[in-house]
Amino acid sequence: MTRREHLPEVLPAPPESGTGAQPVPGTPSAARNSVPGRRPVALASGGLAVVLLPVLTLLLGLGAVPGFLLVWSAGWIVLAAAGWLLDQRTPRRWPGWALLAAVPPAVVDLVFGVPVGVALLVVGPVLAWLAQCRCTELALDLAELDVEVAVPVGTGKLRIGRDRAVLAQSTRSGGGHVDHALPLAELALAQPGEVDADDAWWPLPGGTRVRLRRGPAVRLVAGRQQWVLPVEDPRLVAAIARRRATAAWPQRTGPQTVDAWQALRKWAVARTKTFRSGRQAQAYPAFRALLGFAAAVLGSGLLASAVGRGLTDIGVWIVGAVLLVLGGYFVVAWLRVRKRLKFAELQQLPPHSPTWGDLRPDVAPVLGWRPWR
Repeated sequence: MTRREHLPEVLPAPPESGTGAQPVPGTPSAARNSVPGRRPVALASGGLAVVLLPVLTLLLGLGAVPGFLLVWSAGWIVLAAAGWLLDQRTPRRWPGWALLAAVPPAVVDLVFGVPVGVALLVVGPVLAWLAQCRCTELALDLAELDVEVAVPVGTGKLRIGRDRAVLAQSTRSGGGHVDHALPLAELALAQPGEVDADDAWWPLPGGTRVRLRRGPAVRLVAGRQQWVLPVEDPRLVAAIARRRATAAWPQRTGPQTVDAWQALRKWAVARTKTFRSGRQAQAYPAFRALLGFAAAVLGSGLLASAVGRGLTDIGVWIVGAVLLVLGGYFVVAWLRVRKRLKFAELQQLPPHSPTWGDLRPDVAPVLGWRPWR
C-alpha cells in the first residue's frame, strides 16, 4: 500500500480533495447555558434508586426474612452501589446498576410474602433512568463535565465522553459491525455547519455510511479520521468536543503494521458476529455481563442458603459454586472483550493510511457542506 491508496477493507473512501467552501452565518445554539442542580439532583436520584430504595425494601421483610438472606441481599446492594459510584462518567449504565441492586431484595421479599418489594424492579431502574436524563440534559455546561453525552445522529447516537467520541450506529443486517471512535486528544477540528444537498452520504471506513439530510451538521477531524454527522445543534456539539479535547488523555497507539491491523479488525468483527435463525446477525457481547451477573446472583443465593440453613446436600453446594464461578467468568470475559473492542474502535484506518477525505477547514469534504461562521 502506498500513502495514496486505501486498503480494500476500508473502501469506499471520500474524495482526496474537496472544493472550496464559503462560511455562512448559520443558526445560534438553542441550548441553555446550564442546568440548575444537574449533578446534585442526578446523584440524589441515583442514590435513591441504587441504595436507599433497595435497603428500604429489605427492611420491609426484616421480621420474616432469615438473617443470612438479608446479608446476601445487602452484599449485592453494596456491590451495585460501588459499581454505580465507579461508573459516574457513564450515566447510560445507571439503570443497570439499579436493577442489580433491586433483584436480590425483591426476590427475597417475594419469597417470604412481601410482594410489594417486586415494585422495586421497576421503580429503581426508572429512577436511575431519570437521574441519567437529568445528568446528561443538553446544555453548554456539559462541556465542563466529564460525563458521557449522547446526541442523536440519524438512527444512531454520537457519544462524547471524556477522552473519545463514539459513533454508535443502528444495527445492520449481516453482523460484524464495530462502532467507530475518535480520540479527542487528537481533535484538530470541530466545525459546525450545514449540508445543502438532498441525498448526500458520508462514508465511514469499512463500507458503512451516514445519511446527511439537508440541514445542520457537525464536522469532526481527529488524526487522519473525519466525520460529517447530522445533528440538531452543531454549535453545542462542537463546543463540547473542543472543551473535552483540551483535557482528554491520549489514547494508546494502534497497530504498527498492516498485518497487525488486519488481525485486530478480524478479531473485532468476529466478536460482533453471530447466527440467529440460521442467518448471520449482529452479536451483542454486553449480554455476557448480564448473563454473568444473573448467574452470580443465583449461585451466591444458593450458597448463602446452604450456609444459613446448614445444608449437607452436596448438589446444592456444587450448583451454587458452579453458577458463581461461571458468573464471574462471564463478567471478566466481557470486561476483557470490551477493553479490546474499545481499542479496535479507534483503529478504523490502518497504519500509514492516507487521510479520510480533505481535512482542510476551508474545504467542503462532501457535496453541499457549508461551514458556519
